[in-house]
Amino acid sequence: MAAEAGEFRRGWRFVLGAFIGIGGGFASLYFYTAGLFIKPLAEEFQWTRGEASLSALSFMIGNTIALPIAGRLVDRFGEVRVALTSGTALAAAFAMLGSLTGGLTSFLLLVLLLTMASAGSTAVSYNRVIVRHFKAQRGLALGLALTGSAIGAAIVPPLLAPFIAEHGWRPAYYVLAVLAFVLTGCAALLLRETGPRADLQAQSASLPWRVICSHPAFFSISAMIFLSATAVLGTTLHIVPMLTDGGLDLAAAGSTASALGISVIGGRVIAGRLLDRWDAGWVTWILLTLAAFGMLLLWTGYPALVIPGAMLVGFGVGTEGDLLAYLLGRRFPIRSFGSVYGAIFAVHAFGAGIGGMLAGALYDVSGNYGSWLLAAAAALVVAGLIALATERGIKALAEE
Repeated sequence: MAAEAGEFRRGWRFVLGAFIGIGGGFASLYFYTAGLFIKPLAEEFQWTRGEASLSALSFMIGNTIALPIAGRLVDRFGEVRVALTSGTALAAAFAMLGSLTGGLTSFLLLVLLLTMASAGSTAVSYNRVIVRHFKAQRGLALGLALTGSAIGAAIVPPLLAPFIAEHGWRPAYYVLAVLAFVLTGCAALLLRETGPRADLQAQSASLPWRVICSHPAFFSISAMIFLSATAVLGTTLHIVPMLTDGGLDLAAAGSTASALGISVIGGRVIAGRLLDRWDAGWVTWILLTLAAFGMLLLWTGYPALVIPGAMLVGFGVGTEGDLLAYLLGRRFPIRSFGSVYGAIFAVHAFGAGIGGMLAGALYDVSGNYGSWLLAAAAALVVAGLIALATERGIKALAEE
């Protein structure tokens, strides 16, 4: 208990800094707000729902390319430098989306630019800070830090939705640009280090890619993350249009979507605590199974089950964050954490892009999201079974 308390006394500012940085990064400010822009953009430019969802393709391509590179840069130059540069680029890209979007092609290219430029503003940078500074309470510290994106998911949509309705989607992108710039700067001040730790990443080289990719855990964790990301984040991207199709106005849908963000907060903190106490394989299975059940609640279409379903889906959103970071932190050395996390986070992004496109395409074919929600539930069940088969009883790698 003394060791646990000592970790938080020494490392509280790193948790707070990572929390703020993640809250001002790509996942919080772009991904969780993207659904708010689908209908306004589609209406202005006369796009189909599937065409509006093609932004998921830009998201998928950009992250698949950029995240492994960002992870390698984090291992080479340090978390703060990469996160500050990338967060500033995110702010600039939001401003460009608001001012330069003139049609589908320009929109997709700008989303691609935003995604690639902001790769270092994701958990690939901030989770490495937590893994370096925490051991006994690593799960809880990761869960607390990663609630930054959940706070964004809970607060930003209900505030931004009425702003879009009143002022339009272009000014809304400018608001996001300001938020990204301010929050990234605050995070960099809190995370700045001096002394021996400031040059920790320069002391030893990261593992070669062939060693990383040949590790058995790389494939099992990648498969689990791909399936869960496809299901959960494909649904998250469409949650607002899904709700408005059911009869809610945009403001009410944004408020309901915030329930998903609130559940992510609770899920991440609870999951982090459980990861420090229970077997990680069982914890992962429980969270993914709860998310699958949430998909089935949404599939029923009953209004009374919408919020419970969205909240249960929210329990699965953290698979790219605290669960992934925790699982990798016990399998790979810290000096290679950025590279490994970036590579598998790219798999996660690929799955999210596939999910977003499939959900939009199935909607265009059937006129509803029913078939998509059933497929998403099945994918989460399989992901949970992979966790049970491969992640139970694993001993943490000795610290460097």
